[in-house]
Amino acid sequence: MLRLSHKGGRGEAGGLRLYVVLLLALAGGCVLPAQEPLPLDARAARQTLDRWNPQYSKVVEFYGFHDPGGGHTRVAYVLLAAPGDPAGKPLVFEATFKLLTRPDGRQQWFLTSLVNHSGGLTRRQGWDNLLVPVESGDR
Repeated sequence: MLRLSHKGGRGEAGGLRLYVVLLLALAGGCVLPAQEPLPLDARAARQTLDRWNPQYSKVVEFYGFHDPGGGHTRVAYVLLAAPGDPAGKPLVFEATFKLLTRPDGRQQWFLTSLVNHSGGLTRRQGWDNLLVPVESGDR
């Protein structure tokens, strides 16, 4: 017959109880911190806008980003001109970038739409079905 004996005093039992209580408190009340989205810098966004359709659009001015909330979408406001039309008037566009997860699990920013309201507030013109990857390296 195997006999187990406990030679410890009352302090060990109290320490074990404290450990169990702390473990339960951590497991029940703690939430893992939300993962910060990959940064999207203005230079990479501008390069993406310049290269997605170089015959139609060239960034004249990049005004900056707006975060509409949620952390995985950035909206940039840009002034675009058509390089092939020197008499053409530059227009302000709203470029939407979304952080998407690729099949291999990597996250990457994509340009997903480019629209303006030059025809009036109720009329959107542009492209809202883009999927152009943002590359941070110089090309």
